[in-house]
Amino acid sequence: MSQFRDEDIQKVFARKVSRDELEQAVNRSDELISKVEGGFIRKEIAKVRLLSMMLKDYWNGNYTEMPWHTIAAGVITALYILSPIDLVPDFIPVAGQIDDLAVLMFFWKMAGEDIKEYALWKIENGNKEVAELYERAFTS
Repeated sequence: MSQFRDEDIQKVFARKVSRDELEQAVNRSDELISKVEGGFIRKEIAKVRLLSMMLKDYWNGNYTEMPWHTIAAGVITALYILSPIDLVPDFIPVAGQIDDLAVLMFFWKMAGEDIKEYALWKIENGNKEVAELYERAFTS
């Protein structure tokens, strides 16, 4: 039964994402990070930073090996977290961020291996910040 729900959610993430939506997620990446830093645990912050970097690198053409469904899911995740209108309004302490966390966790479950490959590529290219984020995001 859980698999059925995951497939339904994947259909939502697989919807067509426009260039404008991708650009909006990229341009608002600093706002995305600021929004979650106060409410998510350190591991989740690392994941959001990696998501933001991945979208920027894809947008700038620096890393194009990412499957489109991962980019689309990343854009939808970023825009959902940024949206003032979601299932539980963000102004409600703790509960307001639980739905954001749930969407981020689902994205991570779906795209974690793609993000891991991206992070390793960044590390191989000498990015020390990503090495720290990788450690936080992928270790318990």
